[in-house]
Amino acid sequence: MADWTIMLNNKIIKQFTINEGDRLTIGRGSDADVIIDNTAVSRKHSELELNSGVYFLADLGSLNGTFVNGKKVKAAVPIAPTDEIMIGKFTMTPAEAAQGKSSTTSSVSVSMDKDDETIFVTSKSAPAAATGIRDRSVQNKPQNMLTLLEGEATPGQVSLDGKTSIKLGKNSSCDLVIPGFFVAQAQCYIIKRDDSYLIVPQKSWSKTKLNGLKIDSEQHLHKGDVIQISSTKIRFG
Repeated sequence: MADWTIMLNNKIIKQFTINEGDRLTIGRGSDADVIIDNTAVSRKHSELELNSGVYFLADLGSLNGTFVNGKKVKAAVPIAPTDEIMIGKFTMTPAEAAQGKSSTTSSVSVSMDKDDETIFVTSKSAPAAATGIRDRSVQNKPQNMLTLLEGEATPGQVSLDGKTSIKLGKNSSCDLVIPGFFVAQAQCYIIKRDDSYLIVPQKSWSKTKLNGLKIDSEQHLHKGDVIQISSTKIRFG
């Protein structure tokens, strides 16, 4: 068993554990074992395996690549704890090589530099028992949805239940794809924080609107709120 960290700008963003025989996928998709919700990271970006005490790292056909000591890797290669691993703008390193430790499994919001977007990082819970508990919790809550009211968006409806973040924009990797010349690749995020949802706008030529008002910072969402991106209107609730 070994603890690894995901770091950005020398700050620990997330820590996860890999056991002997484990093969963990790292990516932006909700089905990844270690989730990094950032547009620079592909849905299934990399794979880390621990086999007979040796770590193996492979790229899973990611758009921006996986790098070990500055060299792009494809097929699984053995790595040492001292190697520098880069996934997008994130560094992956053994926990003992980084300062401090983190045991939280909740979503964390981190501010990046002016040329980057806000990111949300989480780690999936592997044990089946934990999954069952999470499922029962979701069933006891009313369903939260994003529903298309006007304009174009694919799909026309997205459930937020059981998710820590939803990305809206014109990039095909978005959970809700909205076409438009002035729409950003990642226009905004809907994130869950505690028991509430927030909308986090990103830089774009076309400002994100909430109930008809342009927003530049995160805002709490309430059932019935209308999000507008260009000529597309989406209802939350």
